[in-house]
Amino acid sequence: MIAVAGIEIVPNWAPLEAHLGPLCAEFMWMYRTGGIEHYKHIRTRRYLLLGAQGQCFERTEAGLRPVPFVPEWMCVSGREEGI
Repeated sequence: MIAVAGIEIVPNWAPLEAHLGPLCAEFMWMYRTGGIEHYKHIRTRRYLLLGAQGQCFERTEAGLRPVPFVPEWMCVSGREEGI
């Protein structure tokens, strides 16, 4: 594992691939911190945050909060319809 100031920089596509398959090509893996993968959408530049088991999170002022994957993916990707 390569880590810089608590940020791991070895890509992990498995959580995103499990949800999206080929659609994960719309994202860039950015980094992992605290076990959360940070993926950035190539068009909207918004982040999708996923845990190792595929659980989805949103960032709030109080920290990370679990959220359902499909609505969060729609928001991050700018889509108006689910998978």
